[in-house]
Amino acid sequence: MTLELPWSADRAIQQFGRTHRSNQVTSPEYVFLISELAGEQRFASIVAKRLESLGALTHGDRRATETRDLSRFNFDNKYGRNALEIVMKSIVNLDSPLVSSPKDYSGEFFKDVRQGLIGVGLINMEDRSGLLTLDKDYNNIGKFLNRILGMEVHQQNALFQYFSDTLTAVIHNAKKNGRYDMGILDLGSGDEKVKKLEAKKFLTPGYSVSGRVELYTVSVERGMSWEEATKIWAEQMGGDDGFYLSMQIRNNKKTAILVKEVNTKKRLFMMYRPNTGKQLKLENYIDVKKKYKKVSSGEAELHWLEQYKSSADTCTHAYWRGNCKKVSLGMVCEIGLRCRTYHVLCGSVLSVWTKVEGVLASVSGTNVKMQIVRLKTEDGQRIVGLIIPQNCVSPLVNILSTSDQSQQLALQQQQMWQQLHPQSMSHVSNT
Repeated sequence: MTLELPWSADRAIQQFGRTHRSNQVTSPEYVFLISELAGEQRFASIVAKRLESLGALTHGDRRATETRDLSRFNFDNKYGRNALEIVMKSIVNLDSPLVSSPKDYSGEFFKDVRQGLIGVGLINMEDRSGLLTLDKDYNNIGKFLNRILGMEVHQQNALFQYFSDTLTAVIHNAKKNGRYDMGILDLGSGDEKVKKLEAKKFLTPGYSVSGRVELYTVSVERGMSWEEATKIWAEQMGGDDGFYLSMQIRNNKKTAILVKEVNTKKRLFMMYRPNTGKQLKLENYIDVKKKYKKVSSGEAELHWLEQYKSSADTCTHAYWRGNCKKVSLGMVCEIGLRCRTYHVLCGSVLSVWTKVEGVLASVSGTNVKMQIVRLKTEDGQRIVGLIIPQNCVSPLVNILSTSDQSQQLALQQQQMWQQLHPQSMSHVSNT
């Protein structure tokens, strides 16, 4: 248990390294003791950012130092700065709030926080006109977390909660618009089941037989069967744990979920769904009770099995509304699907990079975003490559096939020349 985080990342590595030794039977699990005081998040944020930077420098991956428990404290990124800018502007009425103020705050939130931020110097007020202006570095995360330590405890906790909610909304919008930078997308490392469906191999131009690219088609299943759900349900301990059905009925259907309490103090619950399995976001008990009603396993079984079966090939829109705009236009919609299909290009990708860029730009538009994926299949094969969108697969295969044919022809000509001139090849090998 780490009672106090060191100020620098290298000291944290040294500290963890004293107990994380080579050739050990099991690796240690570190627990960080951080109080609920919002200002103390600053120390975790600094160490988390530096540890991620250290992982990127030493391993080429910012998550290589296994700092996933600390990564949630790293707010000092473009999404955090964007969220802080929205928060500060909304407090001085320069912009509309993206989320509502904390519900558990007693008093006028924006008025009280505004006065608190004036006191710590993040908001300036002119003496004569009373006009409010923001400080020069108002969107500096380190400065923000440092200054709020001077505010009253209930104010800084409420302000940090407001900032966290805004950050969640900013990230959600970025994901919805397809602009969220996930770095390297991991598949198969959690509860997903990854199956390799098809593999196509192409020789790359300018290379020998060893130089080639491979286009894998993989299926990723992330749902939870009724048998798996009942196993988790059998291990439930809390009185509010168990199966729930939605109060709202859509398209003559109800949503079945399984919840398990993981934080008794804050009443936070882990949620499981038949189509998407375990949810990353923890839900508050009050929010669960607003939308769902606790039922027996027998009542939930039919609804769970129905959604589990349908989610294999039916998106959320078609399941709950009866139709989907994308599907009606002949497009593919994977929202809420239990089984998703990915096309991954790996191998000597750099040798065909210009061809891939050309196809993606012509089919998907100029704002296309490259996504690197790292996955592990059920048979243990590890694949790292570039995700190719469904609508780009066919034109890319055509281009790679043409290139492969020319390369095969060049290879055959080279082999024929070697057979006709064996003396020249032996001379080259001796040289």
